[in-house]
Amino acid sequence: SGPNKSEQLLIKYLDTWFPNEWKYVGDGQLIIGGKCPDFTNINGKKSLIELFGRYWHRNDSPQDRINHFKKYGYNCLVIWEKELKNEDKLRQYLLWSPMD
Repeated sequence: SGPNKSEQLLIKYLDTWFPNEWKYVGDGQLIIGGKCPDFTNINGKKSLIELFGRYWHRNDSPQDRINHFKKYGYNCLVIWEKELKNEDKLRQYLLWSPMD
C-alpha cells in the first residue's frame, strides 16, 4: 500500500525542506528486526522517521519503537500526526533533532 494522507503531507515537507534526504519505505521496502519504519535517510545516515497517528498507534509506545531501531544502529525520530498541522514548529523540530 502507498502512503496515507498524513504520510503524503510529511513527504511533501521532507522533499521541500530536505531534498534528496528521505525516502518513504512504509510500504515494506525496508524491514529492520521485523519492523517497518515509515521513512529512511538515503544519504548514508542510519536515521529513520516514524509517523505516529492517533488511530494506528494509539497503543504503541514511541520509546519502544525508538529502542527497537536503536538495537540495529538506527536513530529514530517519532513525529505525531497532529504535529503536521504546525508547519513552522515541525520544521524547527526536524532541523534541531539529532539525527546523525
